[in-house]
Amino acid sequence: MDFAILGSLRVRGAEGPLRLNAKQRAVLSALLLHPNVALSTERLVAAVWDAPPSSAVANLQTYVSQLRRALRGSSLDLRRESSGYICEVTPDRLDLLAFEDAVRRARRARQAGERETAARAHAAAVSLWRGSPAEDARLGMAMAPRIAELEEQLVEARSDWMDVRLELGEEDLVAELRTLVAAHPLRERLWAQLMLALQKSGRRSEALDAFRQARAVLRAELGIEPGRELAGLHAALLAGDPVPAPARSAPAFRAPLCQLPAGTSDFVGRQAELDVLLAAARARPDRMSPPIVVVSGLPGVGKTTLTVHAAHLLRADYPDGQVFLRLGRDAAGPRSPGDLVGELLRSLGVDGTLIPGPLEERARLLRQRLADLAVLIVLDDAQDATQVRHLLPGTARCCVLLTSRSRMPALEGVTRLPLELPGEDDARLLLERVAGGARFGAAPEATGALLRACGMLPLAIRVAGARLAIRPSWPVREFASRLEDRRLDELIVGGLDVRGTFSESYAALPEPARRAFRLLGLADLESIAEWSAAALHGGPALEADAALETLVISGLLDTGEVDGAGQPRYRLHDLLRVYAGERAQAEDAPEEQRAALARHVTECLRRIRAATRELPIPTAPPYPEAEATAGVGVAWLAAERRTLIHSVQVALDLGMAEEAAELAHHLSAYLNLEGFLDDVERLQRLVIAAAPGERIALRAELLLAGVPLSRGAYGNASAHFGRLLRDFQRIGDAHGAAYALINLAACHHGAGLWEQGLDAANRAIAMMEELGDSSGVDYAAIWPIWIHMELGRYGEAMRLCQERLAKAGDDPRVRGDLLRALGTVRYMRGDVAEAVRCYRESLVLSEAIGDRVAVSKVLRRLGEAVGALGGFEEAVDALGRARSLFRECGDELGEALATYALGEVRLRQGRAGEALGLLGTVRERLGTDGPPVWRARVLRELGRAHAELGERERAAAAWRESIELFESGPERARVEAYLAG
Repeated sequence: MDFAILGSLRVRGAEGPLRLNAKQRAVLSALLLHPNVALSTERLVAAVWDAPPSSAVANLQTYVSQLRRALRGSSLDLRRESSGYICEVTPDRLDLLAFEDAVRRARRARQAGERETAARAHAAAVSLWRGSPAEDARLGMAMAPRIAELEEQLVEARSDWMDVRLELGEEDLVAELRTLVAAHPLRERLWAQLMLALQKSGRRSEALDAFRQARAVLRAELGIEPGRELAGLHAALLAGDPVPAPARSAPAFRAPLCQLPAGTSDFVGRQAELDVLLAAARARPDRMSPPIVVVSGLPGVGKTTLTVHAAHLLRADYPDGQVFLRLGRDAAGPRSPGDLVGELLRSLGVDGTLIPGPLEERARLLRQRLADLAVLIVLDDAQDATQVRHLLPGTARCCVLLTSRSRMPALEGVTRLPLELPGEDDARLLLERVAGGARFGAAPEATGALLRACGMLPLAIRVAGARLAIRPSWPVREFASRLEDRRLDELIVGGLDVRGTFSESYAALPEPARRAFRLLGLADLESIAEWSAAALHGGPALEADAALETLVISGLLDTGEVDGAGQPRYRLHDLLRVYAGERAQAEDAPEEQRAALARHVTECLRRIRAATRELPIPTAPPYPEAEATAGVGVAWLAAERRTLIHSVQVALDLGMAEEAAELAHHLSAYLNLEGFLDDVERLQRLVIAAAPGERIALRAELLLAGVPLSRGAYGNASAHFGRLLRDFQRIGDAHGAAYALINLAACHHGAGLWEQGLDAANRAIAMMEELGDSSGVDYAAIWPIWIHMELGRYGEAMRLCQERLAKAGDDPRVRGDLLRALGTVRYMRGDVAEAVRCYRESLVLSEAIGDRVAVSKVLRRLGEAVGALGGFEEAVDALGRARSLFRECGDELGEALATYALGEVRLRQGRAGEALGLLGTVRERLGTDGPPVWRARVLRELGRAHAELGERERAAAAWRESIELFESGPERARVEAYLAG
């Protein structure tokens, strides 16, 4: 043996025996006492120190490193595992494993009637012991139970060996047995063996005296009479009857048993999960420890169904029996480990009167009973690792399948199989098998709605299917509609009750976690970040975090998702969220509910103020600038968009109308940037309907009117902004009037009413300067530049642009917009190379701040200019990116203009046919309501494409129509020249 632990520690390295210091010996001894099993760092520290120093973990790492170097080249593999350390070694290299292997061979041989083989194997096993395990290692008290367990195995092995030798008629066993009895006077089996040995040696009176001694010891020490075996042997000796054969240590049951519940005949899907489970649980001769598989997931997801199905498929692998044990709560709470071990022992045929009281002794007896058997143990609905640990076998021929809401993170050496919701196809198949599938094919939409109302939860689907099966004429659509309105009230039939299943899980939680669960239901959010949970909680952040962790461990809250802002996100299943909301309404006072939601609204507002500081202002006067807050920005806004939208409605429900208006204002800055215009419109309509005053309502209308402006519906937007200008002037809100005016200027620009737009823009700039609104000035000052360009006043446009750039400082957003405008002026003047330089600089700035709207616009301009220089490949790439971004942002006009630019590029390439197709598409998209100036430009380029193709009449018709739309200016003159030529 290279390694010996059954006595003093002996270690042989590649070059002979190794000398180790005291701590190295302690660490190696602890690992060798648990060969091929990962020991956590905490357990190793406890094994080495009773009172660990503060540097214990660092010291432990040092000792392990030293041992690795010392053992390099030996037959032992010492390595780091995720939870701690493991030493892997084969039975022929470690005396402990050789002992266990010899005992197993001996017992199998005896059961087969091969007594001589059994005696030799027992002798080999016992001969490996040289003293107490690791007797020269300074181990902590944490190792005492393991050492006691091994010494118990030695006593049992000696007793088994004595039985075999008695059966073989071996003589001269009395002295050896007297030594064993003296060492273990409370073991009735040893007394019985001593009596048998004395009787076989013709010493009947000494045998009777041995019984009297045993009875006296048992009465004095334990207050009990000898058991049936010892009393029966005494009675036989007194009567002179033949003495019974020694009792064997084999398991009490002989025939295989199966306690598995019946498998589900309508089991569907889960093939991938089933494959993983079976692969992990199959019996294999090379295993060093029992396979343990933890199937986890939320209540009702089908953990038990899958596990029982797999257990039936595994029966042939575990022919000595399959045991099923429910570990869930009873009326008094979680079932105790002691009771569970006792139930498992009785399942294995152990007489209840022989089951010891202490938990450790029960667990030791269980491991002994299972030592040489191939038994499959299914532990259903485990609460935590503490409840499970003492139920686990110690030998590799057994297997444990364990279901739990928790992933059992504290349980070592297990295969974890988290069970997710099934896909829609499997969910539909389950519904069809439970209810009968004829009606679902005829109502696919209603079936989909029903499955969504069930949240794809297998238990809920099974209940819904059972209810439909009871009423075969009930329309699927009607039941789906009822489910939408009365979720949990409808999901109950017979003994299946979704709400009841959730209630069991909820009752098992400690109160802080129950409160957190209720608050999550009250918030009614699809997913939630830690800051949201902390705001709802209202106490220290660590308390909220601990409650969330408890919910995750309990399987009621799902995590694992990290959003784009790097925040972990937590999700309640749809039906759990409904149940949590019910519990909140039932258990929390209305004022407590209101306070929690108000805290959340306030925190949303605090964060969104900071997150939108650097965004372009929306089309309404800004609120006072907020302080910067770490971790919030565009990525945070993207991650929390749904939460923030929801908070507006919550604020309104709470009567916090001013907070709702400010939330919607800041949120609109982001929503406009990303093209979520429908959300902007919906939020502002909510605010307008509940606004506490006309001023707030009118400012919300400014944001609402910005939606058609962003969509290029300039006529509708212009009418709305014109009315708002008059209303702001009426109530004396100069700031609101200034924003109405500048947005009116933007509408005039888009509609081609350039002189009116220039007048409105200049008036708005003056008002913004008088109000001291620098952001408003930046927003307003860009429009005269664009309008002068449309009027062909390129020198004035360039002067204004350069003037604004000199005042813009380092603001990347303002500089990016001005550089795009400057590039356009230079392009119009024919300085295309300089235009490209401006566009590239603008693109860098816009991409750096993540402004997708600005990026899409500058890409359109860049593609146009690069195409004019003959860089067709780059132009097509830039315009393709622009079209995609416009599409993502919901900007149909922007996408049409990028397509127009691509048509221009194709004309420059001499590909008039492709250009004609692209420009025709743009004309259709603009229709008759699109901006006149752009409709005119499209017609102009269509005329050029027709002319290139030799279609002179069609070209002329397009140019004539274009002239009618161009009121005046250089572009009209250009088309007139085309027509004349």
